[in-house]
Amino acid sequence: MGKLIICNEKQAYIPYYFKITNTKVYTIEELCYYVYNNVELLNEDFFGEPLIRWLKDELNLVDRADKLRELKNSGCSFKEIAVSILCSCDYYTESEIKEFIRNLDELVKLSPYEKLKKKADNYLKYRQFAEAANTYEKILDGEEGKGLSTEEYGNILHNLAIIKLNMTGIAEAAESFKEAYERNKNPESLKQYFMALKLGKQDSIFSEEADAYGLSETFKNEIQDEINTSLEEAKQTQEYKVMEEFQECKQTGRINHLYRIADELINRWKQDFRRENS
Repeated sequence: MGKLIICNEKQAYIPYYFKITNTKVYTIEELCYYVYNNVELLNEDFFGEPLIRWLKDELNLVDRADKLRELKNSGCSFKEIAVSILCSCDYYTESEIKEFIRNLDELVKLSPYEKLKKKADNYLKYRQFAEAANTYEKILDGEEGKGLSTEEYGNILHNLAIIKLNMTGIAEAAESFKEAYERNKNPESLKQYFMALKLGKQDSIFSEEADAYGLSETFKNEIQDEINTSLEEAKQTQEYKVMEEFQECKQTGRINHLYRIADELINRWKQDFRRENS
């Protein structure tokens, strides 16, 4: 359950924007809430000069901005800086801040691979697909990838397949899911492979591979049932309804309305693209 945010200080006219979560904060209390509840996103870059300038220019918190800059310039860890921000207003109690420190200490103890993997997972969680892909590839191509177990390597391939499903298409995703399963032996990767084949209308390959992997009829039926459920859920989304309206306008010749919908869709896609690539 969320915590009621009671703001006692100035609200910014221009919010501070956290790209990865697509979140805007307007007050010091909202900033504290964001920091406290996104401990896994914290790193040295999190508390950069843009945030310092925002505290100073938008919230008029000159002393706190100067303190933050002083901590960074003196080489303090991001843990010390995060705690300093949480202590800059009375939003969290002492016991809550101690719990935050314990959680942050656990994060600091992670190995370089675990930190990079967590970073990539967070990008994926918040649909920052390009950043997630780059970070996963960095793991596989770098020193961190040399010590991976076969299962760990396969799990990264599975996540890359999810990214391909959203960015490059079903066919490439299917191959990556298959490769992931060959390494991690995770039934979820196998299921996603066959779901991708089904969604890609590769029915002949689906049948051949189902025989090769010895899939039971129950397993195949579960895949179809899950696809049907997902399609029904998709039909309830606003995006699906917009596309249905677009098709209806096209079929009925309502050209002006069709162009308006097309413009709205293009603008939305442009915004998503800019957010993911800015």
